[in-house]
Amino acid sequence: MKILKASAGAGKTYRLSHKYIDLLLDSGKADAYRHILAVTFTNKATDDMKRRILKDLKECAKSDTDAEKMLVRMLHDYGAFAVSTIDRFFQQTLKAFSREIGQFADYQIELDRKSLIKESMDRILDSLTPDKKELLDWIKDSVKGSLEQGSKFDFEDRLYQIGSLLKSEEHRALSVALGIDDRELYTKERLSRLRSECDTIINTVSGRLAEFGVKTEPGKPLDFSNKKTLLKKNPDLKEYVDEVLQRYNTAVLVRGLIFSLGLAGEFYTAFDELLKEKNLMCLDESNVILKDIINGSDAPFVYEKIGVRFENFLLDEFQDTSNIQWDNFLPLLKESEASGGYNLIVGDVKQSIYRFRDSDWSLLGSRVAEQFPSSDVENMKENWRSAPRVVRFNNSFFKMASGRLGLSDLYSDVDQTPKNKDMDEDAGFVQISFCEDQNAKVLESIFMARENGALWNDIAVLVRNNSEGSKIASMLIDSGIPVISDDSLKISSSVVVRKVVSLLKAYDNPQDSISRYLAESMDVDFPDNCHSLVDLAESLLRSVKDKELECFGSETLYIQAFMDDLQNWTRINGNSLRGFLDHWTESDLSISSPEGESAVRVITIHKSKGLEYEYVIFPFAEKVGLFKDTTRWCKLDAAKYGLDDVFGGIYPVRLSSRTANTFFSEEYQAELERQLVDNLNVFYVALTRAVRGLHIISALPTKKFKDSLNKGTPLYSKVSDLLYEYINSMDETRIGKMPDFHEIKRPEALNEPFEASYESVSLGGRLSPSADSWDYFSDSGEAGFSVSHRLKGIVMHDILASVKYASDLAKSVNVAVSNGEIDSALRDTVEALLSKRIAAHPEWFPQVGDEYRILNEWTVFRKDGKSRRPDRVLIREGNVRIVDFKFGEEMDKYKDQIRSYANIYRSLGYNVISASLWYVESDKTVEV
Repeated sequence: MKILKASAGAGKTYRLSHKYIDLLLDSGKADAYRHILAVTFTNKATDDMKRRILKDLKECAKSDTDAEKMLVRMLHDYGAFAVSTIDRFFQQTLKAFSREIGQFADYQIELDRKSLIKESMDRILDSLTPDKKELLDWIKDSVKGSLEQGSKFDFEDRLYQIGSLLKSEEHRALSVALGIDDRELYTKERLSRLRSECDTIINTVSGRLAEFGVKTEPGKPLDFSNKKTLLKKNPDLKEYVDEVLQRYNTAVLVRGLIFSLGLAGEFYTAFDELLKEKNLMCLDESNVILKDIINGSDAPFVYEKIGVRFENFLLDEFQDTSNIQWDNFLPLLKESEASGGYNLIVGDVKQSIYRFRDSDWSLLGSRVAEQFPSSDVENMKENWRSAPRVVRFNNSFFKMASGRLGLSDLYSDVDQTPKNKDMDEDAGFVQISFCEDQNAKVLESIFMARENGALWNDIAVLVRNNSEGSKIASMLIDSGIPVISDDSLKISSSVVVRKVVSLLKAYDNPQDSISRYLAESMDVDFPDNCHSLVDLAESLLRSVKDKELECFGSETLYIQAFMDDLQNWTRINGNSLRGFLDHWTESDLSISSPEGESAVRVITIHKSKGLEYEYVIFPFAEKVGLFKDTTRWCKLDAAKYGLDDVFGGIYPVRLSSRTANTFFSEEYQAELERQLVDNLNVFYVALTRAVRGLHIISALPTKKFKDSLNKGTPLYSKVSDLLYEYINSMDETRIGKMPDFHEIKRPEALNEPFEASYESVSLGGRLSPSADSWDYFSDSGEAGFSVSHRLKGIVMHDILASVKYASDLAKSVNVAVSNGEIDSALRDTVEALLSKRIAAHPEWFPQVGDEYRILNEWTVFRKDGKSRRPDRVLIREGNVRIVDFKFGEEMDKYKDQIRSYANIYRSLGYNVISASLWYVESDKTVEV
């Protein structure tokens, strides 16, 4: 195991690519690429890695014939080139276990968790009928309690909040780690008992305070936040308050959560039913299910199921890995190491900024090395991206900042040596501005870069969130500057898409006057008969194209993304136009940023990770605070604090300074420390995107901070406070001089740039039967085997390969007809023929319900690593039947082939009852 800790710009992609190629060429296997898995975290990073590997391999191929052969083989077998996102790899693995997890094999993974939560919530609201007495009583009691305490009550809002919290990755990870079942923990009976215990504590303390003359309002908890004022009036209370303060505040806090938690049961029921109806699985749930499967299995079994054996793993951006993802990889890596495989982990703790997705930087920080004691850890100390002055500034500032925040250990490798060969030691520019008008400073910076030869797309403006990005983008556009921003990348920003959606609204509701006016102004005729919602949308697209041909071509990416979303939605939800329009109103989809556009890029820091820009402007730097109140799931150990055992469990606690005086104080302190790491890392990612120039812009610090700094006891609340302290020790706020962007070596532009287009044709012109399908069968049934055996064999084999049970035949034949492999006029003939053959062999084609595990075209591995794929294997109680379908003449080599299949299954411990060659044409069986 090799662990590379690679700071920003250290050239980790180069190292990873070269290691991949080394493994390819040193393996001695022609299909080595099938046994190396490279994993990263985004689709763009996956594409970049594939492109880099192929580019480097192409260079090797110029002087190495083995590399040339490998490159050709990989390009012809591109689907087996295993570079994937971590989620895609796990989904492919889980698909292989669909039967074990009780899912249909064609289930879909849903990424839009919010829409599922919203729909589940709507179902609960719709179900509030008089027969739901228990739920209605719970709501009434909770409303009454909230009103007595003087707090607001919004049932719909509470329901959505608890749904979001229950389906958060953090909640799932903590539940799994502690072995907690929410359905048992949050029953209304248990929560009623918990509410009673909370009331007992609150009333007991209130009664004791009354003895000291402290008045409390009935049903309203006492606010202990102003403890000093309370004790000043009642000094005798100090000992008692100190004793009960945390207990009392904890009871008040937990009581306020009980209503929401009481809705967990209803929410889980509605959510599970929704997933089942739509044949969906949530991405985060799939990781947990896969963890349970892999933890109970050895690696060879997993490989047998997924049909490929990986010998080497290359894991990129490892600081973004979650604990569950690591648990799923761990047994595969352990097996690889035990077999002598090489594994590489690459990452940087300083760039871990995805904790909201449950990433855990401590895995890279120490835990992986502890789990693999023989691993080799290397720190990559070079920076090949940024100019020397930019590198030295970042070295100096982050060493100082991490020291002030007590994070020196995590930033111990922050020092880098600049290695950019295209720049001298004095190259690079850094400017730090604290000012009131940050927008004006951004414009000034952009025009200064332009005066020095910068192209628009050399410049990036980094922002903390989309709201800031929208404001900056609008300001730049108003100033005549071309911009690509998250807003401009939204599908809904397309003129064509907006017009199609308006036409769909007019089609759905002719009374919508605005949409109807648009349809009339465009002179669009609605189609009378559409086969599907997709067909309707494409018909309207063609109408819009006729009217808006000029802008149609420039918006191809938006149109394609819209149609993709429509097709994905209809595949799961059917052809409800009203339903899709509701979905579209709530969605906020965007396209990926097109490369090469001549415009300033306005982008969030999180999305900029892994990217680089010649000149980076980072305004509103003060928005990166060091801590903000946040809701996290926290464990409450009832025994530890002497509470009734009903308090034990996990709760969604709003961690703030007020939480310091509860039994969740340790969680508050831990969250405070984690946020320090998160926010300094955000700053690090932002400042290390720059190649030649960096301009950081911030609001002026507060008087409170300046005063504390002058006293020598700085009270930091923002990372920019640290930056202000840093520049106070400098003679100037500029380092170096503005780069000459004319010096950039730019690739030559293509003479004929690629122009994307979206082609749409009517359904009638889209499908036609395959011309060869008439040749596969004759009108005489079995005599149909008189024509090309090879062509017929392919069709017949494909049909049989998708038949598990005898009852599957009709569906399989229908698919062949839909694909144009068989003409519809021959459908009954084909089905009758194969039905007769299948009926003659019930031992191979059992009925649904027979307890067989049936594997059609399932890849298995020999001990030497070579793979085989029998056509059909039936397994029951350790006994195996193997069948291989053959079309054409009998050959001895087929016997050797099926004999090898049988030997593989025997080596796996199975009892092979029969290994049969089935010549479908003559219905002849040869037992081997």
